[in-house]
Amino acid sequence: MKKILFSATALLLLACAVAYTDVMAPVLNDMDDGLPASALTRLKDVFPDSSGRDRLLYLMELGNLARYAGQQDLAQTILLRADRLSDNLRGTDLGQQAQSMITSDLALEFRGADYEKVFINYCLASSYAASGNLEDATVEARRVNEKLKEINTAYQGNSNRYTDDAFVRYFMGVLYEMDGDYDDALVSYRLALATYDSSYVRDYSLPAPEQLKSDILRLADYNGFDDLLSGFQQQWPGTGWAGSGPNAQMGEIVAVIELGNISQRRTEDFAVYADDRVYRIALPVIPDFPRRQVSGSVSAAGLSSQLFLVQDLNGIARENLEDEAARNVLRAAARLALKAGVSELGENITEQLTDNENVSSGVGLLLSILGAATEQADLRAWLTLPAQIQMARLQVPPGTWPVEVTVNGRVFQRDPVTVQAGEITLVFLREELQDGTRRHN
Repeated sequence: MKKILFSATALLLLACAVAYTDVMAPVLNDMDDGLPASALTRLKDVFPDSSGRDRLLYLMELGNLARYAGQQDLAQTILLRADRLSDNLRGTDLGQQAQSMITSDLALEFRGADYEKVFINYCLASSYAASGNLEDATVEARRVNEKLKEINTAYQGNSNRYTDDAFVRYFMGVLYEMDGDYDDALVSYRLALATYDSSYVRDYSLPAPEQLKSDILRLADYNGFDDLLSGFQQQWPGTGWAGSGPNAQMGEIVAVIELGNISQRRTEDFAVYADDRVYRIALPVIPDFPRRQVSGSVSAAGLSSQLFLVQDLNGIARENLEDEAARNVLRAAARLALKAGVSELGENITEQLTDNENVSSGVGLLLSILGAATEQADLRAWLTLPAQIQMARLQVPPGTWPVEVTVNGRVFQRDPVTVQAGEITLVFLREELQDGTRRHN
């Protein structure tokens, strides 16, 4: 009887765990208020498991917040640790698997979704680029390329929809072009286009931006690929490209605008009552809602260029979770069956020990209630990632220019940037709410 009560107490303590979305609410509110440094400090205070099974998630959140706060050295150190840890989290931990079968998937070590693993390297590359370290930024671009190849190989013949990332491919192309590697830049732009035209249109309703087609035509011409250029001109007769991009007289500002925060997971409960027992399955879901419509521009030197959508991380996260749904349901069903068996076993053992049907029935009911209470949906996800990413490419004359970004009528001022003829200057901006809106989970 003491063992049963001890086990019940342990299960009850596990049931009291606070949902990850609730833990992160004050951190995300600081971000919405335009206070990334405060969010960085707060994360260290509120994160429940920075050295245990959630260490990877902690490093991802911490490194990204440091990037937003402009602490690029810290961001790079932390994100490199996250990348190494992600690579090392392979295989199956039987102990964790067993514990998850009597509690919930929260007992499993957080390993991150495939798109989250890829975005570790995007965040690293953008941090290096923001600090002027183009060499290491392009190293991360090549690292992303290797990781995407691994994902493609792993999912051949499977139903997982995230097997490539069009935006990251496009961003890689920009980095290669900045580095003077025009062949690899063209390859990356074409891979980005292929991904937009296939999975992004089909799964996320996101077609390739017209700007990407212009960039492909421009580099095909620059590299002297006349047949390729001719083929694409016939395919896209209305796409202008001549004179665009950096050249001997003009430079180019490429702006990457990260908007909002990725959608949080929510719990969907299924409870069943039978034979004076309660059974429960809890699954993570991301509600389907219309994509936020964004219009805006980037302006400098008296010139402006329109924003265009390149990434919908909300859509990717939702489809990724749907791909995992069947596996989540199978684990939850197996866990429910095991908990039902524990409840029945506890009742039988108690009846043998006490020969009291009322007491044994009460123990069985208690164990079923505790089993239901410990069933928690796994709401862990990288919540400081943006909801969507917009870009703009603006050709400007050489000089030092203040940059102004407009998003749905709201104006963001960016520090002046220096542009050289024939070169690309990257500009990063994260949009904050800053309007009194508070986050609700």
